[in-house]
Amino acid sequence: MSRLENKAAVITGAGSGIGRASALRFASEGAAVLVTDLREVAAEAVANEIRDSGGRAEALAVDVGVEQQLKQMIDTCISTFGRIDILFNNALNNSHETIVRDLDFLQFDAEVFNINMRVNVLGGVLAAKYALPHMLEQGSGSIIFTSSTSALGGEITAFSYGATKAAVNWYVKTIAATFGKQGIRCNAIVPGVIVTPSQQAWSNPEMDAAFLEIQNVPRLGKPEDIAAMAVFLGSDESAFCNGSLYEVNGGMNCATPMVPVVRGFLK
Repeated sequence: MSRLENKAAVITGAGSGIGRASALRFASEGAAVLVTDLREVAAEAVANEIRDSGGRAEALAVDVGVEQQLKQMIDTCISTFGRIDILFNNALNNSHETIVRDLDFLQFDAEVFNINMRVNVLGGVLAAKYALPHMLEQGSGSIIFTSSTSALGGEITAFSYGATKAAVNWYVKTIAATFGKQGIRCNAIVPGVIVTPSQQAWSNPEMDAAFLEIQNVPRLGKPEDIAAMAVFLGSDESAFCNGSLYEVNGGMNCATPMVPVVRGFLK
């Protein structure tokens, strides 16, 4: 039996990368999926892929930085599919214009910080606010956030991004603690280096090789790796998992910092 049979899911930022891979995987596992993205054309393309494969999907343009659009998103899921079982808060701000303004701590840009907090944190929190009443009425539901390895330690660039993902981690645990007794689970996926269109836009072959060196698997991550974890967290298989941060990063944090150096000398 499909792992998400009879479940309805909302996925934000589902027009490409991790969100697209998750939407396709959710649908293949039996879920009805509301595919949302800032770009309507991208969302519709993914929904069409799902429908062409025999799955159930609808597309909706959503700016997660606008509260009314988040409410409409949840309302659309309920009116279209009759329920909401999974909310996957995956969207984030990856605007090149804000990224280049967030590279120098001595030029810290409060406007960029506020934009990132509004999209990366508040977007998911408000989506949960509107989804939770329906989940509570059902007595079940799974809320998933995409976090980041950047939230687990200090960085030397992107000074707003890691802070927003650290805030996401707090809300994950808080939502789990607040509503867990009522059947609602909330967990986060913490990706490592995942080869997505946005990652390829800022990385280069030299950086990819360096990232591969600090991992403890023989390749960089794929969007499908995150989608696989998202399916688990959305399914009943994870019924005893709540308030946790799941690292999917190729074992990046499993070794001491000396391992890549020693490995190099052992070759």
